[in-house]
Amino acid sequence: MVGSGVRLFTDEMIHPGLAAALRRLGYDAQSCPEAGRSNQGISDDDQLAYASTDGRAPLTFNIDDFMPLDSRWKAAGRIHSGIILATQIEDFGELLRRVRVHLDIYPPAIQHDTALWLSTTPAE
Repeated sequence: MVGSGVRLFTDEMIHPGLAAALRRLGYDAQSCPEAGRSNQGISDDDQLAYASTDGRAPLTFNIDDFMPLDSRWKAAGRIHSGIILATQIEDFGELLRRVRVHLDIYPPAIQHDTALWLSTTPAE
């Protein structure tokens, strides 16, 4: 397994092929469609709970919902496996590069119960 050990769950807004591409490179990643959780109107709270139960940090472009969700979980004493927030990245190759950098840098102990931003600087 490559990376620092963070297990990833890609939100519905993320290109569904990202998780498969990451797995081919040796990362532990699962997409929302692969989990059978897309296009069903599942709440963000339930998606975060699912990911956390499986020890995964969701990657999402849905900053407006997941930032307050992180705060609500903390206020309620709920612990999650981390949240990776990103502004919309249309270019698949660029998204893949940035996610790989994140997964290579941040170990689970730092990602755990923390909302971290995916780098906005293009990866080299």
